[in-house]
Amino acid sequence: MVSKKGGMAGKIDLFIFDWDGTLNSMRLTMRINEAVKRALGVWNRDSSIKDLDRMDYNLKRQLKDEERKLDVLTFLFDIFLNFSRPKLHNDSVELLKKLRARHKRIAVLSNGRSQRLIKEIKYLGIGDYFDSVVSGRHIHEMKPNPTGLRAIVKDFKADPKRTVYIGDMVDDVITAKLAKVRSCAVANGFDSYHKLRSIKPDYLFRSIEELNRAV
Repeated sequence: MVSKKGGMAGKIDLFIFDWDGTLNSMRLTMRINEAVKRALGVWNRDSSIKDLDRMDYNLKRQLKDEERKLDVLTFLFDIFLNFSRPKLHNDSVELLKKLRARHKRIAVLSNGRSQRLIKEIKYLGIGDYFDSVVSGRHIHEMKPNPTGLRAIVKDFKADPKRTVYIGDMVDDVITAKLAKVRSCAVANGFDSYHKLRSIKPDYLFRSIEELNRAV
């Protein structure tokens, strides 16, 4: 059930964020990258809730094929991103400050390369807010494979029912559902509010500002 009610912090101990499009605002190169991958039918394709029943069984085999297809594409994408500066969505820092003040654990799980993630987080001066930054590509388990989320939950000895994964794409919601943690979609990135609503996340917001008010 989609919920916008406040008081999330009282129900959640571990907040895990996607990076590109969620905290880090979508740049033109990001939108082009996602559009190209979907058009080519490679990773981060337009998934649906119907994938949930077979996702766990097919992902490992599929991942090997997809990584080969995407390796050059992702390498070029990261080069292009180096020519533009990362920019946080409005209220991103305020949200992180609020969560830290309430003694919440905070992590990042992204399919982006770890070198770029760390570089951008350092550039934005927000590294101290995160207890962990994990790249799905680095651990060879890319979303919507839930392994990265499961690993973070296990590492923090967190209760999956008191853990939330926050992202801007349908695949992020599917990843959370597969990992058996709460799902939160924020429609200030790639996928639209209507599309995110169709996947039925536990929480749905139009922006990080709206999420910040609900926490």
